[in-house]
Amino acid sequence: MPRKKSGLTPAEYAILGLVHQQPAHGYQIAQEMAPDSGLGLICPLRRSNVYFLLGNLERRGLIEVEQRRDDAYPPKTVLKATAAGRRAFETWIWQPVARLREVRLDFLLKAYFLRDSEPESVLRLLEGQVEFCRRYLGEWQALAERAAPESFDRVVIEAKLAAAQGTLDWLLDYRRQLEEHVAGRPSGAEGEER
Repeated sequence: MPRKKSGLTPAEYAILGLVHQQPAHGYQIAQEMAPDSGLGLICPLRRSNVYFLLGNLERRGLIEVEQRRDDAYPPKTVLKATAAGRRAFETWIWQPVARLREVRLDFLLKAYFLRDSEPESVLRLLEGQVEFCRRYLGEWQALAERAAPESFDRVVIEAKLAAAQGTLDWLLDYRRQLEEHVAGRPSGAEGEER
């Protein structure tokens, strides 16, 4: 028996985020998800994939379809988030990404949607993600201390530690840039203590 999917994919959250911001036509959403800029740089989707995912979101009751009529033109289909869709998106956006390898997709999607709000919103999200990364690093550092130096386990643990440290460094640098922006200082100043 197939398992029923409980959560949404990052691509579904991206689409839900777009219609949460403002109602849109499927074509507009597909343009936003095109691979050459903006949201498409994070989560590129083909037009056919966008329409497939829109259908999934509608079946789950997270978006609704509205027909807008204009006497001079044929009716246009506009998609918008339902109350359940808005709640799902607002819950998702504030949760730190729990799997480190998903930071480059999920976290960036969240930062994308928060970027137009106050910079403090992105900083709040960043703080949760930095805290998660530090905990993750601590857990793997404890495992590294117990692993035999020449074992394959040690190789795997060191790979995870390097990836986690790289992610944490990037998050801290992004936080520094945002804090400087909020303070009105130019980015790139030396002397940041991590």
